[in-house]
Amino acid sequence: MEPYNHASVLSARGLNTLLFSDPYAKLCFTSSLVSSLRTVYIDLDTAFSAYLAAGIVNAKSVDVYLPSEGRFMAMFQEVVAHMPRYSLVILDSINSFYAVYYSHYRRHEKRAGGSINHLLSVLLMLLVRQGVTHGIPVLATSMLRFRKEGGWKQSPASRRLLQKKSACRMEVERAGNEIVLKVLEHDAIQAGASYTVTPLC
Repeated sequence: MEPYNHASVLSARGLNTLLFSDPYAKLCFTSSLVSSLRTVYIDLDTAFSAYLAAGIVNAKSVDVYLPSEGRFMAMFQEVVAHMPRYSLVILDSINSFYAVYYSHYRRHEKRAGGSINHLLSVLLMLLVRQGVTHGIPVLATSMLRFRKEGGWKQSPASRRLLQKKSACRMEVERAGNEIVLKVLEHDAIQAGASYTVTPLC
């Protein structure tokens, strides 16, 4: 297990994707990032906000956005406009983005899934383009789903999108009493490298 250095794990050359099956493990990793980096946190699943409000997460320089269907785009424009102020952008999570927009597209479109994928792709690339310009890593999280035949898998739509767009793909999980981050693909770190992440409590 290598020494953990959050600054060296994220890439500013493209999208960083974090896969997880355990929300607590994901929260430990994102919390370790915001504890030392000025961060804008788009909290679609609201878990981070709950831990922050309870004082469990130590983050002094984080601006949290809690978007909903009616106000997501205005919030997103604000995030993009102010990105140069930050050292990190986190979109948590892709799965919750689908939940926010699915009912909207079901009301207005015949093919909700394709429309949501297109919108998500455009939004991620706008964030990444701004991030690359200013040297700011952009991290998107995506939860793995349990399959009946055993094991974990990513939803097909987000899997295709994130595999195609990501410069860095990682997975975080619990291993006994430890939280372990594993690099799956990276533009500067060898695949298979793993790091221990400090638990929240």
